[in-house]
Amino acid sequence: AYRKSLAIAEALTSRVPTNTGWQRGLSVSHDRIGRLLLAQGDGPGALEAYRKSLPIFEALIARDPANTEWQRDLSASHNNIGDVLLGQGDGPGALAAYLKSLSIAEALIARDPANIEWQRDLIFGYVKLSEVTGDKAYILRALKIAEDLQQRGVLLPRDAWIVDDLRRRAAG
Repeated sequence: AYRKSLAIAEALTSRVPTNTGWQRGLSVSHDRIGRLLLAQGDGPGALEAYRKSLPIFEALIARDPANTEWQRDLSASHNNIGDVLLGQGDGPGALAAYLKSLSIAEALIARDPANIEWQRDLIFGYVKLSEVTGDKAYILRALKIAEDLQQRGVLLPRDAWIVDDLRRRAAG
């Protein structure tokens, strides 16, 4: 089904390459295929799919740098690439991808510090960087954000476990 969706998206974007909605759909199709391949244990295939989505998101952002949805998509794309590279034992490659993702996430937070989803993205970005580098400073940054969300009463119920987990990581 994802490959059929990809074929449709490719056909549409080849007819009207300026249609940003169809371009985003094409990139999302690559991303979904990457997720499925990764779940099936095909890391190289997933990486290839994720890398195909990356330049599409970059081109979309070049057209509309103010579009925060596309910026978040690009951040997620770098994050997905980092996950695959880490799984393949490429720590330096994963670190580079995670840093790109984090840079975008931090820029989004600078635009709207109250956005809870973006703060959540930042928490997990810091956790991934800590895992790759072994630097607990990233965990402490993530913990500060999570505790602030909890204190303000805006930590989502699905994320209630985060504060305790980060405290354990910081103490360990």
